[in-house]
Amino acid sequence: MSESLPQITIEDNDRLLRRVLFLHPDFIKPDGTPSSSSFSLKTGEKGLSVDIERLTTYDRSILDKSRFRLYFLKASFTTQLGLTNQHDPLPDNYAHALITGNFSRSICRLLASSAKRINFP
Repeated sequence: MSESLPQITIEDNDRLLRRVLFLHPDFIKPDGTPSSSSFSLKTGEKGLSVDIERLTTYDRSILDKSRFRLYFLKASFTTQLGLTNQHDPLPDNYAHALITGNFSRSICRLLASSAKRINFP
C-alpha cells in the first residue's frame, strides 16, 4: 500500500470487483460460475485483490477482456462472513482493495457462489 494515497472507507453498499480467468477450468465451472479457486488466496497473498467499483471503470478493472470476466460481491456480504474489506490503493490503481481474514474452504465456496457476473464486455 502506498502511504501517499488517501484511503477511503469501504461502505456496506459498495460492490467489490474481482476479475476471474474465464478460459481456465480451475477458475470457471462449465456453467460459467466461478469456482472457489477464483476466491482463494494464493501463496504469499495478504488478501483477496479486488477493486472498489465506484472508484474505477470496468475497462480498468478487467485489464484484459480476452482472458478475464468481472464478478462482484457486496461489501456487506464479505463482512457478514467475518472478513475485512480494506482500501489498499496502488500507484497505478487507486480503486484497489483487499479482502482479508480467514479464507477457509467453506468461505471461498460461499464467496464464489455469491459472486455475480457483470455483463462486461
